[in-house]
Amino acid sequence: MAASEIRVRSASAVVLSALVFGALVGGWEPAIAVLIPLLGGLALWEFYGALENRGIRTFRVLGTACGAGFLLVSWVILSGRTGAISQPLFEWISMLVLLLGLLTRQVFDRSQATPVVTISVTIFGMLYVAWLFNFVTHLIYFPPAGENGRFLACFLIVVTKMTDIGAYLVGSRFGRHKMMPILSPKKTWEGLAGGFVFAVVAGSLLEALFPGRLAPIEPRWIIALGVVIAAASVVGDLAESVVKRDARVKDSGRLIPGIGGALDLIDSILFTAPILFLWLQIVHRG
Repeated sequence: MAASEIRVRSASAVVLSALVFGALVGGWEPAIAVLIPLLGGLALWEFYGALENRGIRTFRVLGTACGAGFLLVSWVILSGRTGAISQPLFEWISMLVLLLGLLTRQVFDRSQATPVVTISVTIFGMLYVAWLFNFVTHLIYFPPAGENGRFLACFLIVVTKMTDIGAYLVGSRFGRHKMMPILSPKKTWEGLAGGFVFAVVAGSLLEALFPGRLAPIEPRWIIALGVVIAAASVVGDLAESVVKRDARVKDSGRLIPGIGGALDLIDSILFTAPILFLWLQIVHRG
């Protein structure tokens, strides 16, 4: 990677980090309400666009609008701004309305040559991007954590992104053995090990910097969680590589200089957020 590209990527990372962590650590609710639906909606738009580049028709506008709306209403419910409906019930209603809405649209619009495929990939995009990304909001407003939920989200993002950084730095310097040359030619086993080490160190440093703020994560679980999140991060990155390889594009978009699109930014988080949330649910109930 050229020095100029590294500078651009670093500048983008600094700006994004300031926005995200400023909103989370500072508890700036309006920013959280805007960032999550915006990033999720843009990522969903890019996902549908990648499929359409390969000639696969989607309900791109409708799917993106539904995804962004789903994330916004979820924030309203999970942040406690309404008690009229529970989150699980809202998710069931959302999926039902989306499915019936797409089927109804198809009844009156028969321009789609492959209606079943179009409906299927539109729903898959909602599940893959919007539904999985919504677990970040679940973490922020995780009831047993209280205000510490914002720090749980910070922990998730830092450990996930440090996995990517560690894998890149170690892999570019010491990488010799390709991990999946067909799917992702630049990934190496040495880089994978580096990502795991960076993730564990990052998690441990956060625990030291914010003592008690990561509750209900106990300090003795930090190393194990770092490994689990790192593994999920790699899988998430590879999953997006499948989409990009099929679409024959290097990045999902050009929204963020030096990084790519919104989907490139959150691809790993789509897998790590539900893993951490599930772990917290199991531990809390146990």
